[in-house]
Amino acid sequence: MAEEYWANSQFSIVRHYGRITINRNMYIIVNKDGLDIFALSTIAERKGKENAIEPGEPCDLVREDFVKYYKKLKRDRFLAILKEHSYASAEELKEIMKEKIRY
Repeated sequence: MAEEYWANSQFSIVRHYGRITINRNMYIIVNKDGLDIFALSTIAERKGKENAIEPGEPCDLVREDFVKYYKKLKRDRFLAILKEHSYASAEELKEIMKEKIRY
């Protein structure tokens, strides 16, 4: 879910915790490269940075088992697939994404 959808909704609580569980599925904040907020926080701390993700940088809320597809497909392609197949089940989406990664 792109930030513009979750940031001003009931999901905005995730800003404070970095992840949220919905219907037994864990969703986590990732940056445009698919690195999760916890890894980014560790990197930022080592570099003495204040923010794990800089203001203006895209960050999305991704179901944990889809992060690997997000990384391989990259942000724009991943979101395009979600929009194109908005009624597909999670299993169907995984199959579609596997096919897209192959080609």
